[in-house]
Amino acid sequence: MKEVVLTKDLGYLQILNGLPTPSIGSQSYGMGYWQENNEVFYQEQIIDIAGLTKQELTFFPLSGDVQRGPMSVGLTDGIITESIFVSSSPIAIQNQPAYDLWNLIGQGGSNTEFQNILWGRQWTWVKNTSIPQNFGISVATTNLGSGEPTNSDRLYVYRVASIIGYNPNSGFAELPSVRLLISGQLREEAEFEQLMRMRRSYELQQTYDED
Repeated sequence: MKEVVLTKDLGYLQILNGLPTPSIGSQSYGMGYWQENNEVFYQEQIIDIAGLTKQELTFFPLSGDVQRGPMSVGLTDGIITESIFVSSSPIAIQNQPAYDLWNLIGQGGSNTEFQNILWGRQWTWVKNTSIPQNFGISVATTNLGSGEPTNSDRLYVYRVASIIGYNPNSGFAELPSVRLLISGQLREEAEFEQLMRMRRSYELQQTYDED
């Protein structure tokens, strides 16, 4: 058994609340390419663990955390929802309706079902009206994910954000760069369990390719 800590940096995002819909701002500090789909902003990153799983070891996630700076919210109305989560299989976010993007642990959702989201956290942000600066304050935080082990060669990290209930053409939101940390253990499994887990990973990869 071996203890490991996996990390991934996820970059800054500026959302301009302009007309006709919110858009990605001009400010960018790297660490991931942001995309937009139906007013939902997202990026995908990869943690390559092939060097670990090829040793016939299975990764058992134990806990996760996000190191981050302050959130900046310049909205007179509305909230910002943000999710960071780790999946054992890729998710074609651009092919999903916007209203489905937050239901990432739904039942029977193929590669987005509960077992495949290993760890995640979701925030709901609003403007902090008690101080004059545009600091955001979290009014709700939810942990999600199954904690299921995986022997996939890659872990897929997603950061997804959206402005909800906003007044058009008014204000902005700035999500800081963050560092994701996932701690876990590498263990040997019985041969049958390992083969079944590898088969499941292969099936999810094929499903994604067909999309």
